[in-house]
Amino acid sequence: MLNPFELTKIMFEKPEEYEKVSLGDKKKNFFIVQRRMAIKYPMQAHLLQHLKINEAGVIDFWQSFLRKIYNKTPFWMFTKGIKKTQKEKEKKLNIKEDLIVLYSMKNGYDLKSVREAINMYPQKMKKELSNFEKSISS
Repeated sequence: MLNPFELTKIMFEKPEEYEKVSLGDKKKNFFIVQRRMAIKYPMQAHLLQHLKINEAGVIDFWQSFLRKIYNKTPFWMFTKGIKKTQKEKEKKLNIKEDLIVLYSMKNGYDLKSVREAINMYPQKMKKELSNFEKSISS
C-alpha cells in the first residue's frame, strides 16, 4: 500500500510506475491528494469533490493534467502544518509554551488571542511575557 507522498512522487516523477499503481491505492489516497491539489488548483479540486465520483479516475486526471506541467513533485505539495509553523515562530522568539498558557490563564485571555498577539506584535509580546515571567518568579 502506498502512502500519499509515495503516490504523488510516482505521479510526477515515475509515469511508467504510475501505470502499475492499483485502484485501491488511488482510492485510499484520494482525500489527501485532493487536499494537496487544492492548494494550487482550488477550483478544479472543488469540481472533483462529488460523493459518487470515481476517485481513482480523479487521481488519473490529476496525474495526466499536471504531468504536462511538472516533471518533478512541485514545491507547493509540501506545506507545513499550522502547529509546526506556530512552534517555529515561538522558538525564534524564545517563548515557552508553558509561559504562554499561564499568561493567558492568569489574565483571562483566550489562548488563541494571545497567539495572534504574538504573531502580530512579536517584540511587544516578548517584552510583555518576559515582564510577566519576572513578576511570577519573584
